Amino acid sequence: MAGFGDSLGPLLIIGLFVPLLALWIVAYVDLARRSTLSVAKKGLWAVAMFFGAYFGIAAYFLMRPVAPPVGKEPSATSPRSSAIVTDLETLRQDHTNGVLTDDDYLARKRDLLGLT
Repeated sequence: MAGFGDSLGPLLIIGLFVPLLALWIVAYVDLARRSTLSVAKKGLWAVAMFFGAYFGIAAYFLMRPVAPPVGKEPSATSPRSSAIVTDLETLRQDHTNGVLTDDDYLARKRDLLGLT
C-alpha cells in the first residue's frame, strides 16, 4: 500500500525544482547579457546563484541596477517641463497678488498647458 510520502516526491520536484530551474535560466541569461559586469564578477554571481539557489537568485535581482525606461531621454523633456512649471508658478503668484483676474488666470493657464 502506497503511503502519503510516496506521492510527495513528484510534488516536491514540480513545486521546488521546476521553478528553480526556470529562475536559474532567466538569471543566467540576464547575467550573460549584462555588459556592465566584468567576467570575474559574472563568475562570482554565477557561483552565488548556483550554490545559493533561491537566495542567490533573489540577491542577484535585488542588487541589479534598474534599467532606464524605454523611450525619450529624460533630458529631452526636462527643460520644457521646467519652463512650464516656472511659468505656472509665476502665473499663480500673479493671480495671488491680484495682477490677474480669475478669468485671465484660467485662460493663461489653459494656454500654458495646451488645453485651448
